Amino acid sequence: MTAPRAVSTPVETFHCCICQIGNVSEIPEYREFRRITSDCRAWPAGGCLGVCDRCGAAQKPADATFLSEINDIYASYAIYSQGLGAEQAVFTRNSGLPESRSVRLLELLKSQADLPKTGRMLDVGCGNGATLRAFGSLFEEWTMAGTELNDTYSHEVASIPRTEPLHVCSADSVPGTFDLITMIHVLEHVIEPVGFLKSIQAKLSPGGLLLVEVPHHLHNPFELLIADHRSHFTLATLGMALNMAGYEILVAADDWIPRELFLVARVADEARGSKADALVNPLVARQHVVDSLQWLQRTASAARSLSSTAPIGLFGTSIAGTWICAEVGDGIEFFVDEDPHRIGLAYLGKPIRSPRDVPKGSRVFVGLPSAVAAAVCNRLGIGTYVPPPA
Repeated sequence: MTAPRAVSTPVETFHCCICQIGNVSEIPEYREFRRITSDCRAWPAGGCLGVCDRCGAAQKPADATFLSEINDIYASYAIYSQGLGAEQAVFTRNSGLPESRSVRLLELLKSQADLPKTGRMLDVGCGNGATLRAFGSLFEEWTMAGTELNDTYSHEVASIPRTEPLHVCSADSVPGTFDLITMIHVLEHVIEPVGFLKSIQAKLSPGGLLLVEVPHHLHNPFELLIADHRSHFTLATLGMALNMAGYEILVAADDWIPRELFLVARVADEARGSKADALVNPLVARQHVVDSLQWLQRTASAARSLSSTAPIGLFGTSIAGTWICAEVGDGIEFFVDEDPHRIGLAYLGKPIRSPRDVPKGSRVFVGLPSAVAAAVCNRLGIGTYVPPPA
């Protein structure tokens, strides 16, 4: 990635997809950043990202260029390809033990929400069924259903006990109603998030719950680089979207899983308006995005500098690691990952090693936000880990 340079074309403005009344003003420097897809493929620079002048929501314009790009991305989408389709693991902060992301999420949901013993659940954008499997293991008397854009994973979903055949349709077209609807890493992809949330209200049974999980860009600057994410949420802007769509928020959390946001909501008894003016200072929100982009620039520069004398290892095989590898190129010799589904495989033509198998004397770059990088380094306690600059 070259340093951002002056952009000769006019700065783009467009209407906000969250508060629906503000104008979104582009951050021109973003056009210079190489991007990445949500299924971890390098994607060329040239995107558009802006922040709303009314509610502070970060987002991309749903213009012809964006729609064409996401069509290209989804045409060859491969979920969790680094682990041969196995869901990405999450790790406890201190022990580093791997755990299913879906299991952790649903165990927390079970402890926080009053769900009945029996019911019907819908997972919107269910992929290869990871959330459905986890839900079925924890709620053994519920029936389940999932939706997807195509039937790629129909056989995987069909193999899950008590699960209906995959519904290849929009969520509002699935027959019947549900006591719980889950949307795990879905809303950030939706072109009109508020309209989409409104459209599924009729699919909720009286008192039914909606669980939404999205990435948290304030805790993960790399999230801004994902080319097929239309919206980039904070807890405030996510809550605003649900309020705008007529939901009452019951649980809001940013600490269930690192760098993720969670809301549990139900349809409100009466229409609720936006609290955009009270929730977010748009100037502060814009500065957060600018600061994140500058941090990403420094991180890429630090990785290139470190690898200029000798090849290095790179921690992680997800969004951050893939983007840094694209920036550094041949300077990366191997990846380091704690996910047992990935260790021993190859990624981007380079071996994936466990932390205990890092060759003696190797330097491993931990390209994560400083607090997260420090925790990883302290927990692993091996090799020479070089966090990016603060």
